[in-house]
Formats: sequence, C-alpha cells, structure tokens
Amino acid sequence: TLALLKDLDAGSAKISYPMNVTLGNIFYFWLAPSLTYQICFPRSPQIRLTKVAGIVFRLVVAIAFLLFLVAQVISPNLDSLLKELETSGDAVFSWHIFGDYLLKLSIANTYVWLLVFYIYFHLYLNLFAEILRFGDRVFYRDWWNASNVSSYWRLWNMPVHFWLVRHVYFPCYRLGMSKTAATFVVFLVSAVLHEVLVSVPFHIVRHWSFLGMLGQLPLVAITKHFDRMRPGSSIGNVIFWIVFCVVGQPMAVLMYTIDYWKASRAEVCDA
Repeated sequence: TLALLKDLDAGSAKISYPMNVTLGNIFYFWLAPSLTYQICFPRSPQIRLTKVAGIVFRLVVAIAFLLFLVAQVISPNLDSLLKELETSGDAVFSWHIFGDYLLKLSIANTYVWLLVFYIYFHLYLNLFAEILRFGDRVFYRDWWNASNVSSYWRLWNMPVHFWLVRHVYFPCYRLGMSKTAATFVVFLVSAVLHEVLVSVPFHIVRHWSFLGMLGQLPLVAITKHFDRMRPGSSIGNVIFWIVFCVVGQPMAVLMYTIDYWKASRAEVCDA
C-alpha cells in the first residue's frame, strides 16, 4: 500500500470525494485497464515510447500468428465438420467422429487460447497502461502453475477477479451467506456473463458456456482434495490442463459450431 501511495501524482494524492467527480476522472477510469474504481490510481512518471513501440510490434506479430492458426487449422476443421453435417446430419454426433474433431482441435485451440491470453492480458492491457501511465499492472499471475482450479480462476484474470470479489463475493458475505454460498454466486454471475459473451455474437442463446462455468465447481472441489491429500503434487495442474485444453474448450467450439449450423439451417428452411 505504501509503495502504491508513493506512485501517486502529487495532485492526485490530495483528491477526496466529491472532488474526484469530474469528466476527466471518469474518462480515465473507462479507459484504464481496471474494472474496480478508486479515487486515484498509481501512475508511472512518463510514457516510454520505446516500450509502446515494442508492445505494438509484438501485438502485430501475435495477431498475425493467431489469424494464421485460425485460418489454416481451426477453420478447415470446422468447415470439414459442417460438410459432414450437411451430408450425414445427426450421424456426426457419434462419439467416434466427435472425438476425432475434439483431438484435431485440441492442440490448435490451446495455442489460440494462449495467444489470446498473451495478446489481451500481456500486450493490450500493458499498452493502454503505458499510454495512460497506469501504474498497477498486475493483470495476471502464474495461473499456469495452479495446483487447483480455484487458484487458476483467482490468478488468470486479475481485473475481473477483483471486480467479482468487490462487487459480488463481499456483498454476499456481508448479507450473511457462507463462503461456499458466496463462491457459488460468484461462479453463477461469471457463468451468465460468459454465456452472454458467446451467445450475443453468434445470435443464438445456448447454455454451453454457462454449464462449463458451473462445471468448474466440482473441479474446484476435486483438485482442492488432491491438493490437500498430496501437497505440492502436479495432479491438480494436470487435471486443469487436460480439462481446459483437451476436453473443455475444443468441445465448446464444436458444440457452438453445431448449434450455429442448426440455427442457420432452420432460418434457411423457414425462408
């Protein structure tokens, strides 16, 4: 806390409510890489143009690699899936065919997921932080080493984690809920938001992201059990990587693709 206070501007450190209620203050909050409002944020001394240029260069390269993977690996596999749907219909839902596409997408999807994380959390947020001289740049921690799923969700997306803790978890806890009940509400809110983020762009309301998020709760219990039984082991970490990269995300991509194809086909038939 003292370190953050030392990083405040001389003028900002003296601001108190209601002096902070200005257009400049709210615009800064809207643009700053943070979801939790505070009267003043720690600020860096100046904008480092060389750092901005370096981030922009890495951003261009990472986005190009991401588009390459999508265009050369993921899209052809999904196109092949759609062709099989057109010719065989519901027969594509057999476990053999579904598992085949699941494995085809798992590695490429893992790379895409990691690239999206790198592009957004490491490059995009740091770019805006540098331009705005935003000093608090802890956007993620070492989630890849998480020994249980609960740790992953606390470390993967720090801005959203802080927002959920401040505006969902603590209010529920202050209302008299147990920690377990408050945690369930947090995952419920997160599940709804995840479903909105996927369903709105696809123009179809489905439940896969919602169920996927709520399905994290038993995974949290299972991986915490292994963490208690075998402290320091990699069992929980292995479960996390398999569930997220080999099963969970590729399956979600396939299910939304199939549902989107069904919705599009129904619109054509109705027309």
